[in-house]
Amino acid sequence: MRKIQCVSIMVGLLFCGTAFAETIRVSSASLRQKPGSFYPVVATLERGDEVVLLDAQGMWHRVSTEKKGQGWLSKNALTAQGPTIDYGKMAMDVSGRRMTTVMITAAVKGFFENRVDTGSINRALFEAPFVRYITPSDYDAFKRETFAGRSAHGAYLLKIPLSPVGPFVLDEEMIAASAYITGRLAAPGLVSDTNLVAYVNHVAQLIVESSEFYDLPISVHVVETPDVFANATPMGVILISRGMLRIIRGENELACLLAHELSHVTLHHGMTETEVRRSKIHAEEAFQEMDEALGKDEGEQELDDMALDMYEYAIRGRKEAYELAADARGILYAQRAGYDPSGMASLLLRLQRGESAPSWDEPPSHWRSPFLSRRIDALPKRAPSTAYVNFGRRYTQKVR
Repeated sequence: MRKIQCVSIMVGLLFCGTAFAETIRVSSASLRQKPGSFYPVVATLERGDEVVLLDAQGMWHRVSTEKKGQGWLSKNALTAQGPTIDYGKMAMDVSGRRMTTVMITAAVKGFFENRVDTGSINRALFEAPFVRYITPSDYDAFKRETFAGRSAHGAYLLKIPLSPVGPFVLDEEMIAASAYITGRLAAPGLVSDTNLVAYVNHVAQLIVESSEFYDLPISVHVVETPDVFANATPMGVILISRGMLRIIRGENELACLLAHELSHVTLHHGMTETEVRRSKIHAEEAFQEMDEALGKDEGEQELDDMALDMYEYAIRGRKEAYELAADARGILYAQRAGYDPSGMASLLLRLQRGESAPSWDEPPSHWRSPFLSRRIDALPKRAPSTAYVNFGRRYTQKVR
């Protein structure tokens, strides 16, 4: 940090003070209109750029730059974190989407859903996965209502410690895969109730701000389908179905579900799984090229399907580990946001009780899985506390 002496003359008075200059320590950082990840980006700063600190609000600094004006910067940008990706650029990114279908499919198969086909796709969300559903004034009103008279949120809950997980790193392939997953899962269309969608995004934003990646832009799409699912893409876009919302009984359950999905993002499960699968991805690309050149008969296709089934069976242990880790961290995020963490157990129990046996070829999502019992058993047992909230009535009013 470098001190800068500031002198200004105004209405005949001399004023002297000290400002501080800091250096951007990450690969790139978004300068936003106001303190919050949902505010528009006014400029992108690069590693080595200097900023003058003018003010602070929570984990955000209001800064001045020599060439790009003033704005609000995350404190994370002033700490060396290794290779990172700029969130503002990520939200607007449209590059790298011409990946082969087989590469995208291999990257996500068995993690988000067991099979990702190349059927219908929501083209608009594929081209622009991030949608800003939050207005600052509405979100501020939501926070005031949520924490009215509850000083515990600022004094205690945010002090719940989080083990470090490293910087948020994302490559072009994962951005492309995220766009594809968003478009594919949103193929049935989105709900038209703007108040409902804003409410779900308000809860999600509160969860994000209670995580170590408080400056991560997030967008939650509510899909108009009775199917029961919730999925997060590696770039922070979450999709939740109308069917899942109908099963949830309170805002704390919604918060725990969203926190679980956010944990898949912050724990880098998408990147981890893709790294493990890279050899399979490249092999599938090579086989696709060979098939196109030589053709493939029905018997060969059956062998391919059998090999794929065996591969999916082999990775189930990794998938279960991802879910258990996301449950544990999601509970911490929900607690830090002020929500009763018992919502995770009550939601999983309800899903388990209401789960019908799928047809033999139906791919179960991780919210309808064969190891729900083990996930429930692994959850920490906590007594109810008045420090947390459920907001069952508010949830019913917003969702029903």
